[in-house]
Amino acid sequence: MKEDKLVPKRRFNEFENSEAWEQRKLDDITETITKGTTPIDKNWVGPVNYIKTESIDKESGNLTNTSNTSLEEHEGFLKRSQLKYNDVLFSIVGTLGRVGLVKAKDLPANTNQQISIIRLKEINPYFAMNAFKTPCSKSYIASETTIGAQPSLSLWQINKMEIAIPSIAEQNQIGTFFSNLDDLITLHQRKLEKLKNIKKAYLNEMFI
Repeated sequence: MKEDKLVPKRRFNEFENSEAWEQRKLDDITETITKGTTPIDKNWVGPVNYIKTESIDKESGNLTNTSNTSLEEHEGFLKRSQLKYNDVLFSIVGTLGRVGLVKAKDLPANTNQQISIIRLKEINPYFAMNAFKTPCSKSYIASETTIGAQPSLSLWQINKMEIAIPSIAEQNQIGTFFSNLDDLITLHQRKLEKLKNIKKAYLNEMFI
């Protein structure tokens, strides 16, 4: 981002002459910012995905099923922290600033108190998720971190965090671009794992 005005160094051609981006606090562009809850029932079984920090892929933001909880917990004690489609998840305890995005395939889902739930108003969620990974956002996290038994950020600090945003049309194009890149990376990672497994099998079978 250029220092004199909020214009990125690289833009898609159709936005080269568009207006500068606008710096906004999350408090102004979200429906709600809250955090998860720990279930009373610690059996960790049931049909509801229970998202923890380690459930979030640090590169793509995709969620994996590492734990579960019951529908009774989800609809009862954990009702406040039920996740919705396109919620952005942001880790605020321990590992700070790991960002994920809730997709339809992840639901029903809930999360714990180490993750903040950011429910945006009219902001592209893929754009926002990647905005939280920029050097500017990382600098804010580093400057606001509370050091205790584990490093942490408060919901108040998340509310006051700022990101630069363009028009919704530019957000959509940036969001799609990075989503496609993440899909491509995931595809090649799977191919790489398959090749590693093939190599391992050949090593076991072709040597004595």
